[in-house]
Amino acid sequence: MTARAGIFALVALAVLVTACESTKKIKQDIKEDATKRTIERTRVHSAADIKAAYDKEGTDADETLLLFFNALLLIEEDKTAGYAAAAYLSRKNDQWSDPEGPTGVKPSQAASEGMGRIRDNPERARSYTGGKPTDYKMANAEAIVIEIKETRENSSTELKYFVWSSGKDNASPITLRSNGGKWYVDEWSSIQTGVRK
Repeated sequence: MTARAGIFALVALAVLVTACESTKKIKQDIKEDATKRTIERTRVHSAADIKAAYDKEGTDADETLLLFFNALLLIEEDKTAGYAAAAYLSRKNDQWSDPEGPTGVKPSQAASEGMGRIRDNPERARSYTGGKPTDYKMANAEAIVIEIKETRENSSTELKYFVWSSGKDNASPITLRSNGGKWYVDEWSSIQTGVRK
């Protein structure tokens, strides 16, 4: 093989590798764009309204997710109502009976600790619903905007959402499960963690 032929072979190989990498990147970008989506709804400001909406729309996982973030935002406005609404949308192990409360349940001790992290740091919930750094003030106080990187169907009764926060570099997971056709929040510890200040 002559030197010229060797150089030509190396250039051809480099072009081929670059083309393969470009194709792989394009396919990855298409896949990411296909899974990214935004859901937006009007805010709900009472536990009774969140309960009524869930009783009607709880068979839709997206609606359950939105209502749960409504409940987390409500904690900042009215702790008792927000806790009751969030508990109503949570798994049975995270609920205690509260017949006098606005939803008929309140959070268990363990669930209360997670909600307390939101109460003490309301910017955490706001960062997932339209609040922007550094004060995480909501862009529109009457709207919830949730940007979802990916929704993974682990089974017919389990969905894992990866939701973007304006205060974190990576999307945070939140798991919903379904029982009797109704979706509920099963695991949301990543939502409770800190955001950039």
